[in-house]
Amino acid sequence: MNEPTIKRYIARLLDLKKGGEGVDEIWNKLESAGWDDVINIAQEHRVMTFLFYKIKHLGLEEKLKPETLRIMSIIYQKGVARNVVTRHVLKDIIRSLNQCGIKAIILKGAINFCENIYENWNLRSMEDLDILVKEEDFPVARQCMKTAGLSYIGGRIPRDLSEDFEGRDIAIDMHYLPVPEKHIDLFDMDSFWSNTLCVEMDGLKTHIPSPTDQIYHKFVHDVIRHQELVNFRIQDLCDFVMTSRYYKERIDWEEILHRVRKNDIESLFKYHCWQIKRNLGTELPEPINNLSDDSSKYYEKCYDQLTECPEWLESASERLMAILVRDGNIFTHLKNSFNVLVKESALKESRELLLSLYHIKDWKLLLPFIRTIHLFRILFLHIMIITYLTKRRLSTPK
Repeated sequence: MNEPTIKRYIARLLDLKKGGEGVDEIWNKLESAGWDDVINIAQEHRVMTFLFYKIKHLGLEEKLKPETLRIMSIIYQKGVARNVVTRHVLKDIIRSLNQCGIKAIILKGAINFCENIYENWNLRSMEDLDILVKEEDFPVARQCMKTAGLSYIGGRIPRDLSEDFEGRDIAIDMHYLPVPEKHIDLFDMDSFWSNTLCVEMDGLKTHIPSPTDQIYHKFVHDVIRHQELVNFRIQDLCDFVMTSRYYKERIDWEEILHRVRKNDIESLFKYHCWQIKRNLGTELPEPINNLSDDSSKYYEKCYDQLTECPEWLESASERLMAILVRDGNIFTHLKNSFNVLVKESALKESRELLLSLYHIKDWKLLLPFIRTIHLFRILFLHIMIITYLTKRRLSTPK
């Protein structure tokens, strides 16, 4: 069983209900894949803690072999312990920022410490903490982070919009924009700040994005910024579903659809919805649950072809999928190709990312040359993946 298939069955198990249909079928599929591979993939996608909880919740714990149960239990306990530490770090940060009167917005996974999106804040694993503050508040906020016991380990202000801190083995990113600068036109930042919710964590007040902004931000972050169209992360799909179920009618889906249409990213949003339905096997809220059979078949065909590309063509496969899923005629595809391959991937890419990508620190005058090299590298990989897919199609018996 290949990795994309194992990922799908893990995602399906995570969305199953106790006593619901399909439990035995999914369990048998995972057992046939081998628990070593299942555990490795679940850890890579940061859902091992959630997976073990689900196995216990569904009453499947006794079906595991003793050694597999022991390994899963240890990983689960470590995940819970890390979340306890992470939560304490976040509390110290919020307390320090509040004492200085700095308004901060908690982003992404850490929202689960304030809202029970995953039923229990121990279940959603976190690699780091993401905190949004206004740019003018950075000097004071930077000192607040140090007061909270964190060490400053690097800064990429202003172009890459974050400064990095570390404490108690937890990485913290302090941002002044929720996404990189090249994508900020997709957001109305005044509205993003004004629509925040005031929440509490153990008596400490802080802010999180509105339910609508949480969904929209997750989509832009995962699909537009990181281009997770082929090699998706299980945790990101779960976040979308769990958030939509938790807030229910508090999410304005019509507003989200208005934004994606206005910013010409509706086709990517529809594809993202298809990925969620395909892998978790769940029905989405009515306003976004209207994919046609033709679209689903087309997405399936493209996805199946690109998932089999070699690893060195992975980034090219993501860019190609971003082009293929957009509707339109040949001229529209040419325009989309230019936007994805040239405009977004090279011309609008941040200086800091390019310099770090090519391991150059003190030669900023070389940036135009580096940007040109990066563009030709992207175009070369695009040609290679087209060649690979064409060769594979010609060699496949009809």
